[in-house]
Amino acid sequence: MRRKSMDKICLASDNYAPVHPDVIEAILSCNTGPSVAYGDDPWTKKAIELIQHEFKNECKVLIVPNGTGANVLSLRICCQRYQSVLVSDISHIDHQESGAAEALVGCKLLKVASINGKIYPEAIKKRIEAEKAFGKHSSKPAVLSIAQSTEVGTVYTLAELEAISMLCKQENILLHIDGCRIFNASVYLNASLSEIIQVANPDIVSFGGTKNGLMGVESVLIFNKDLCDGADHLQKQSLQLLSKMRYASAQYIPFFKNKLWKSLAQNANDKAKKIADIIKNTKNMHLTHEVETNQIFFTVPCSWIHLIQEHVTCYLWNKEKNEIRFIASWNTTEEEIISLKTLFSKISRIS
Repeated sequence: MRRKSMDKICLASDNYAPVHPDVIEAILSCNTGPSVAYGDDPWTKKAIELIQHEFKNECKVLIVPNGTGANVLSLRICCQRYQSVLVSDISHIDHQESGAAEALVGCKLLKVASINGKIYPEAIKKRIEAEKAFGKHSSKPAVLSIAQSTEVGTVYTLAELEAISMLCKQENILLHIDGCRIFNASVYLNASLSEIIQVANPDIVSFGGTKNGLMGVESVLIFNKDLCDGADHLQKQSLQLLSKMRYASAQYIPFFKNKLWKSLAQNANDKAKKIADIIKNTKNMHLTHEVETNQIFFTVPCSWIHLIQEHVTCYLWNKEKNEIRFIASWNTTEEEIISLKTLFSKISRIS
């Protein structure tokens, strides 16, 4: 699938990318007549079976339509209204979900200072202790939520995940992983999805798909069996139970067949690395974060911004710093990389 030659290069978001043809075919293939609603259909059962096989049958799977819904449902399953959730100070849950967690879960979000997108045990522990200092006058920390990969595309190493997991057990708090781009993290770490989960030992995971070639489906994976009771009711109450679920669930079937998810994430990561190399070799362009997955953050002279945006669909991430964000996708092509290199070379010469 290629863009039209007259279109801009699209690096705004992996959400902008088209749906993989195999996924469209899977959706059409389940449109064969009536089928049981609300997830009791054979396609949903197959999707759940494939996901559970990936994680050695250790989780309960709830299919949901979007990432914010997955995060909210996960936190509702884990958290009471008087409790709080520890998050990175740049987390998607805090900054880009319209206050959904606080409005719909009723919890308080406690920000933890991040370094290059990641939060570490020492800072997490310090924030927990500060919140507990006033006893019943403060919220009670109950959940730590981290993103893998992070909001700036960096990845927690397996050792870092293990350290965070140990801290959660020591502090008796639950661990939630926002895994909307966990596939890109898996490719970067050269570790299987199950290996990441085994090391991190999370209680619950928001499991992605939409950002990696699917049309509109995510999942909540519950690894802590103590959290399963009532989860189905919370899914319905949280407006995340699809009626014609087969059309969502069917997307996961080709996704796990022959590890399609891996090849799609691999392309996104590889193209991001090539873009990063171009930026490194272009005068007056500077990366602001290590490029480990498919997100690229970089600064340019102010006068370059409109020149870039004339040819590239992208976000001005931080206006004060002249920082731009690119995100490569499964559909980013080699031709687009070449065009981008030519564009940057031209801009650097005329400016």
